[in-house]
Order: sequence, then C-alpha cells, then structure tokens
Amino acid sequence: MAKRSKQPKPALPDSIPWGQQDWPWALLLLLAVVFAYQPVWHAGFIWDDDAHVTANPCIIGPLGLKEIWTTSAAWYYPLTSTTFWFEHALWGLHPLPYHLINVLLQGACAVALWQVLRSLQIPGAWLGAALWALHPVQVESVAWITELKNTQSGLFYLLAIFFFVQGLKTRATSTKFDQYDALTFLCAFLAVASKSSTVILPLVLGLCAWWMEGRVNWRSLVRIGPILLLSIIASAATLWTVKLNALNDHSQVARSLLERLLISGDVFWFYLGKLLWPSPLIFIYPRWEIHAGQGTSYLPVLAMIVLFVVLWRYRNTWARSWFFAMAYFVIALLPVLGLVDQYFWRYSFVGDHFQYLASMGPLALIGVGLVRFSAFVLAPRPGLQRVLGARSQRDG
Repeated sequence: MAKRSKQPKPALPDSIPWGQQDWPWALLLLLAVVFAYQPVWHAGFIWDDDAHVTANPCIIGPLGLKEIWTTSAAWYYPLTSTTFWFEHALWGLHPLPYHLINVLLQGACAVALWQVLRSLQIPGAWLGAALWALHPVQVESVAWITELKNTQSGLFYLLAIFFFVQGLKTRATSTKFDQYDALTFLCAFLAVASKSSTVILPLVLGLCAWWMEGRVNWRSLVRIGPILLLSIIASAATLWTVKLNALNDHSQVARSLLERLLISGDVFWFYLGKLLWPSPLIFIYPRWEIHAGQGTSYLPVLAMIVLFVVLWRYRNTWARSWFFAMAYFVIALLPVLGLVDQYFWRYSFVGDHFQYLASMGPLALIGVGLVRFSAFVLAPRPGLQRVLGARSQRDG
C-alpha cells in the first residue's frame, strides 16, 4: 500500500469483477486447504463435542429446531446448532462428514478473505489469504468439530465486510439503502447467529470505511447503524443465555478492572507471538498469574499502548497499513482480551481458536511485506513476481 497524504481521500475504483483468471487461484486456495487438513479425515469427536453435538438434546433429541431458536437450551449460536441439526439428520454421528464440512468452510473463508483484501486494495491479497488459511494456529478451529462456530461465522463475517466495501465503491453521496446494505445486514445477522464474537463487525466496518475513504463520514455511520443495533441485541442475548446456563467463571468475575487490563496486554502479545512463531501449539495453554503489585506485570499493556500511540501518530504516513492491520487485530480480539468473562477462562486466558478472525490482520500485513519484498528482489522477473504476489498488480 502506497504512502498517503495527511488527509487521504483516495478515488474509489470500480468493483473488481470476478473474471475467468480468478477461478484457478480460488481453486488453488481451496485445494491447498483440503490437502493441508487431510489428517483430520481420520479424526473423531473430542472434548466438548458431546455438549454441542453427540449428547446435545437439541441435536440428537428430544429437543430440536424449535428449541434451538426459541430457548436457551442451545446456548448462544442458534445457526451453528441448526447446521449441526441438519448434519445429524443427514449422516448421524459419523465424524468424517462433520470434519469435511469444517475443512470446506475454511477453504471458502480463504477465498472470501482474498476477495475482501482485494476489495480493500491490499497488495498480495491472495498471498495474505493463503497465509491465514494455512497458518498452524487455525488447526484448532478447523480440526475441532465444535469450532464450526468459527468457520461458519467467519464466512458470513467476511461476506458482510465484502458487501460493505463494495457498497463504498459503487455509491457516491447517496444515503439511500441499496442491495449492498441489505446483503451486508443479512450476512452480519448470519454471522452473529453462528457465533456471538462477531458482534465486533460494526467496529470493523468503520475501520474499513476509514481505510477506503480516509475518514468515517456520516453516510458510513448511517449504514453501520443497523448492524450496530444487531450487535447490541446479540450481545444482550448472549449475556442472558450465559447467565441462564450458569457459564460464568466466578474466579474471573472476581478480578479487578486493573487485573483485567493487565491480562489484556499479555493476551495481545501472546496471540501476536503465536502468529510469528506458532510452536508449540497446545490445546489448553497454562493459565498465567497476574500480580498487580509487580511492576513487570504492567510492561505488556504499556508496550501495547506505546505501539498504538506511535501507529496513530503516523497513521496517515508510513504507518497507515500497520495501523489498519493492528487496529483490526485488537478490535477482533476485544471479546477475548480478558475484559469480558468467558467460560474458557477457568482453564486458560488464551486459546488458538480465539484469534481465528483477528489473525487475518497481521497475516495480511505479512503478505503485503512479502509482496513488496518480492517486487524489489524479483523485479527482473515480473512473471515470477506476479505468481508470488498472486495478481497483486490488480490487488493494489
């Protein structure tokens, strides 16, 4: 992404059409995901797959679709539970089809992310999507049947962003709602109905508007308004359902606001570190202790604050793409930074599947860096450069 002036107002290009040359790249992404996750074809059900599928009364009976959508029995992701219901009706409790659906959804998410990055004019969009789809931290989300919550919600989440950005490109000053607004809202609804952590969508859409137009104007805010209302309702429903099912971890509730802030700093750097060096991957990471009386406990959150102060200071110059990627990263992590209670906190403050959406930002940024580096190193070989950048000449 090229450097921009202090008050950037880039001209918005026409929508990028889906051409015949796009299909091989989309197919390559999908096949790469299927090949990479071939070992899960032999996997079974694990850990709390029983609570969500194999012993869930809404899936195997006596409850069913009505209870999934009208009671708290199905917890707080009715569309995912509905998918499980249909899967069970089709192939019972044979684990292979459940795994294949997850793998195929991951491939679909990779293609959708590619298109989102292209629509945002991110160089090396295909490479960034491939890095995300095949990164080791995604294994937990794809190989764990329960985390259909991630792959299914992720697809609708990406489609909502795509339609929103396409709307930004195709309209000028009109305030009338159009088909892109309708599609954005529909996909946002399907996303939050699949997993409540996608309630961060309004903030993400606002960030995308800033990236594309240099600011968040009132026309964008008006269009984000219905999705914000949807997120508020979904958040309230989630909190209500969690309370009814007694899923709160009371040890986490007892933590002070200061301790939660300190946890958020550790969580932020932990997830960023896992993207840079994923080894070792552990299903349940040891839960660290936070001591507000120790000065070293403040260093991670202070370092995070300093990072964002610097990126904000230079957001309109060299740090624009860095600010965009890292702002997205922390926004997408908001539900799991430790500020809001999670059932999983009784085991650990972190889990690989919690950064499924957030990891898109830093990994796309790495893709940008690799493409820029290839443009310098492979300048005499434009054909090889285009292959590495995967059509970056159109993406940027």
